[in-house]
Amino acid sequence: MIIPRLVIADERREGAVPPGVILAAALKGAGHPLKIFCAGPDEYLVRLTTLVTGEEVTVLDPFSCGSTRVLKTLFQFASDSGRLNIVLAPLGKRGDDDGFVLFPQAPELSRLLECPLIPVVFADSSATMIARVLEKTVSGIAAQGEIPVPAVLFASVLNPREFQLLEIEAGRRIPLLSLGYIPKLLERNRSSLLELCLDSMAERAVFPVKAAASQLASIPGQIDWNALWGFARLNQEWTEVPEPFRGKAAGLTVGVVTHNGLELEGDNARRLFSYLGCSVRKIFLDEANPALDVNAVYVPHGPGFLSAEKILARQGMREWFSGLFRSRKVVFVNGGAAPLLGESFELPNGKQYEGMNLFRYRGKYGMPSDDLKKVEVSSLEGDILLNLGEKLRGYLPSYASVINPGDAAQSLWSVKEPGNGKEKGFSGWSQGYGVVTDLCIELWSNVEGIYRWLVLRKK
Repeated sequence: MIIPRLVIADERREGAVPPGVILAAALKGAGHPLKIFCAGPDEYLVRLTTLVTGEEVTVLDPFSCGSTRVLKTLFQFASDSGRLNIVLAPLGKRGDDDGFVLFPQAPELSRLLECPLIPVVFADSSATMIARVLEKTVSGIAAQGEIPVPAVLFASVLNPREFQLLEIEAGRRIPLLSLGYIPKLLERNRSSLLELCLDSMAERAVFPVKAAASQLASIPGQIDWNALWGFARLNQEWTEVPEPFRGKAAGLTVGVVTHNGLELEGDNARRLFSYLGCSVRKIFLDEANPALDVNAVYVPHGPGFLSAEKILARQGMREWFSGLFRSRKVVFVNGGAAPLLGESFELPNGKQYEGMNLFRYRGKYGMPSDDLKKVEVSSLEGDILLNLGEKLRGYLPSYASVINPGDAAQSLWSVKEPGNGKEKGFSGWSQGYGVVTDLCIELWSNVEGIYRWLVLRKK
């Protein structure tokens, strides 16, 4: 099996758009077909990359997937042998005294996927300082294992003269091929996650990033795009992993609710349903008559209060949504929309509104942020999704939560911190064959459990 693949790991700077997003969009603009993955969880990166490139993004997170085998299965199924498969990951951030804090995601994914890593380093200070940072970065990557780092890209370079000095100084310290640079004038300020999720603001927020990518793609010889393909093909042979559940749920149709406020988890869930053999159909909240002939409905994660009006106030939609649970449809509501289904919910401005009254809890929303805490859940007694002893993994978004009034809501799952097993509370509520959680669950963390849940109605 052939999969051209590459990890592009960019330095992160507070308030600035990650350079990897501009590179990916410029690469596509230059005519190169892409399949984009993001190291996660990173809701901002997923949403921004989707909007700027127009491509669906798959999230790769070794923890959330639960095992290396599952991570490789996800990558194997989602990748495309005819495209350049790139993984956007954080390289690290600048520390004090010219130090550099290397993040673990990029080296880990490069090692697991057995592919080269291309660092992208901000270079708007002295050439000597940047060369020193690059040297420390490469040595830090080498300490993580045998990870090929064949070349480097620079971001925010002031002018061609500074780039020449940088190439000379970096060349003295470490033998890396330079593929070019992103000029300083193409650096863009970061918008908020909320702006990226709002219908009225998303396009305006990403326009400067799209413009920068278009300008970068149009500059002849600015970046050696073909070299990226060459490095991606260095280790393009892929050892296939077994796929025991592939196609086992064939014949089922899963409807996925689609809304800009529910687009922060990537396309992982849709990929899983397709992997299991299901037909996947998008359900738009603007539809006059939402699909009734689907076997299951999935509601993705995002700041659900942005879709509250269309779910709760739009004529027919509230009845359709609540009817899914009462008709014992197979339903999974993942993360941010869960607070809408309780007795009431509070918006970030403090105002409270009546919920759908399907579950006996209250919901609360804050402003969307990057504060995500990884969690692991297990069933308290065994339920329609998890057997005793089985687990699911995901993360807890800080801006969407459920306030449980005692034992009235009858939670399904115990939530714990990974590693130390510290209790974080409870989550998971069911009605009929429907499951709701205020956590963002990675469905790939328990493929067998998701398969069992999907085929409940066939029994």
